[in-house]
Amino acid sequence: MTKQLVRGYPNEPVTTAVRTPPHRSAFSAAFLSFLFPGLGQAYAGAYVRGIVLAVPPLIALATMIVLFLAQGTVDFGLWIGQTSVLGPLAILNVILLAYRAVASIDAYRLAVEPATPSTTGMQRVGRRPGQLDPISIGGLGMILVVLVAGHVIVGYWDLKFYNAAKDIHTALVFDTPSPDPSVTAEPTLSFPPQLTYAPLPTTKPWTGTGRLNILLIGADTGGGGLTDTMIVVSVDPVSHRAAMFSIQRDTVCLPLPPRLAHFFQGWCTRPYPHLNELYKDADRYKYPGGGPAALKQALGYYFFGSENAIPYYALVTFSGFQKVVDTLGGVTVNVPAPLKDVSFSGDGTHLNVYIPAGIQHMNGSQALIYARSRKVLKSDGSESPLFNNLNRSARQQQILVAIEQQANPNEISAHLGDLVDALGKTVHTDIPEGPDVLGPMIQLAKSIKANDIKSYVLPLTPNIPVTRATVKAAFAADPKSVGHLQAAIDENAPIIVENGTGLSGEDTTVATFLQGLGLNAQASADHPAQMGGTMKLLCINGAETQYADTMALLEQSLGLTGTPSADPSAAIQTVTEPNEAVGFVVITGTDLNLTVPPA
Repeated sequence: MTKQLVRGYPNEPVTTAVRTPPHRSAFSAAFLSFLFPGLGQAYAGAYVRGIVLAVPPLIALATMIVLFLAQGTVDFGLWIGQTSVLGPLAILNVILLAYRAVASIDAYRLAVEPATPSTTGMQRVGRRPGQLDPISIGGLGMILVVLVAGHVIVGYWDLKFYNAAKDIHTALVFDTPSPDPSVTAEPTLSFPPQLTYAPLPTTKPWTGTGRLNILLIGADTGGGGLTDTMIVVSVDPVSHRAAMFSIQRDTVCLPLPPRLAHFFQGWCTRPYPHLNELYKDADRYKYPGGGPAALKQALGYYFFGSENAIPYYALVTFSGFQKVVDTLGGVTVNVPAPLKDVSFSGDGTHLNVYIPAGIQHMNGSQALIYARSRKVLKSDGSESPLFNNLNRSARQQQILVAIEQQANPNEISAHLGDLVDALGKTVHTDIPEGPDVLGPMIQLAKSIKANDIKSYVLPLTPNIPVTRATVKAAFAADPKSVGHLQAAIDENAPIIVENGTGLSGEDTTVATFLQGLGLNAQASADHPAQMGGTMKLLCINGAETQYADTMALLEQSLGLTGTPSADPSAAIQTVTEPNEAVGFVVITGTDLNLTVPPA
């Protein structure tokens, strides 16, 4: 307590007591404003200043809490992970650093020079003796160092996520300059005057209410820019069913939609008009939208009859795939048949590969080899020509499903930085940022079970009617609601398809179509004794009685009448049921006509 002399009335001296402000720790004041701006000022007695300093961060914090509660964890994470949000957040982080530093220093100063009441208002009484001792100043410095370090860490992660998101949403362009004509002939492609086409309809963002089609691409950036993996994933949000359609990389002369066919006149006259070169050539010859647009339009037209049927794509480079698998701790797959490849070529190396059948846990390199190798052994140890490209596509689908199902949140969080780097460098997509599209996609993916995903591998020889019939069959009415169809599926009758015309891939085409109906069909490497006849449906060993519903469905979808064929020594056996004699044999003919049965 101190005394102050003032003049009273009438000029009589009056002594009044003025309370000495309590001692406040300057370090504590700075630390409180470090925790939240304004707290240190209130602690030092400057309540109004503390409220003023606290209002802006309170408003920002309240806004974030409201957004989080309104959107939920997933959508809020998707919202904050957009480049349009991460960029401003980086600037806001710098502003907040300066704001908090000023608030901490100001609180420290207020505690060092406390205000004291007087007859004319609050006045500073000056520094207290010993208040600016080295320990106190060191404490303030430590607070500022921790403050700067925290914001540097936040800025580091903000920049990392920003760069990754920016790279992911930038199309990968294969920079393949024209070869030297004296060494390699340029592909024969003509460019006539451009015809006038109505612009493609603007793709409306998917909102979760209609069927979703996404093109998944695996690109070999080290092998000349080839898209060696192409899978169209089609998902029905109503029935929560999904289908994966793999089209083989060596598919030759795929029928192109009008604008693509006009741009690439001479496509089918090239020496090797393989589908896996379309992306690269679209980049080379500056097709509007580049490789992603060309491939989406080509496969949308081929599968669904519309250039605009596939709105989104996601591309992963093979090297990036390997890094992602390693970052996630590997992947476990059930290898159905031994894989042996004595001439596997990858990244400029040649390997002798053998993967035994059974449950195998693979790292990134092993998973990539498993997905890319073409050589599979038959039960007698010989190489099976049937399983080359077909089995490779099936294994690629198997790996994708396994990664999706086995992604471990603990592994993701423990290696988040490495995963972000890997994704940013190796994944490219045009799926919009933010929660509007990605949010419903994630929720839909969570609702799909493994047994609700159908897998199809299309033959090398393009066939638009059969392919579209197969796609339609995959999404016919829900089998659970169609009695006769579900009954045929439940019978799981073994079906073998033999190529009776010699046309490449015809047996695979029919087998894929029947698989689309849910039947246990498999193409055979064998051929019938007589070639070039009409199509036949043979019922082996009383199958027409044992599998009556399958018999009816086959007759309906193939337009045939089944013929009993007693063959006690039937040697052809299915791959999925290796110990069971064949129930039906379909022999393709010149009158091939596939029909999707009505629901």
